[in-house]
Amino acid sequence: MSETNQSKFGVTVSGSVAFEASFGGREISDVFDVEMFIPHEFPDAHPVVWEAGCRINKDFTHVNIDGSFCLALPLDINEVLSNDPSLLGFVDNLLIPYLYSYCYWEKFQEMPYGERSHGAKGYLEYYLDLFNTKNVNSVLRGVIGLLVDGYRPHEKCACGSGKKALRCHPAESKKIAKSPFKSRMIREVRIILDSLESQGKLRVYSDQ
Repeated sequence: MSETNQSKFGVTVSGSVAFEASFGGREISDVFDVEMFIPHEFPDAHPVVWEAGCRINKDFTHVNIDGSFCLALPLDINEVLSNDPSLLGFVDNLLIPYLYSYCYWEKFQEMPYGERSHGAKGYLEYYLDLFNTKNVNSVLRGVIGLLVDGYRPHEKCACGSGKKALRCHPAESKKIAKSPFKSRMIREVRIILDSLESQGKLRVYSDQ
């Protein structure tokens, strides 16, 4: 890739990304022309990637409003980068799987690794997976508490088990409480709460 622009916020590079990957015995190799903005605060701030060509079908839903690739939830991206906080790690562990997924979808009309929903619903799916629960009411109340009040080890765990967080999901609770995306997470959770409450499906501030 070659640098095309630099500003006080970061560097923009462009070039071709060639890959060869497989899932379930289905090997795919391809090349995409992309443009990537890399913020100076990387890896604390995430790169943004756009397609420079015209390969991505408009029916593919994993594209943001501004045309950038919807690689994953910020929470998932942050977790990947915490394990490998390098640009090569970003490309190998996020960008190439995204491009492979698109090619897989194009060929087989399904996503290879499963997928999260967009927006607030995707955050809810993340929380349910993180705490290994299907208890929407408990996990949303628990997450709001962690985001607003921080980690309190003797409070009930967000999973709904009735156990104290210290004895149940302490690592997961701390991850939410210390997330760098708190303001966005609170906004998304409140969107979910408002939606469910308006449908009469959730009584968020009641233990009943």
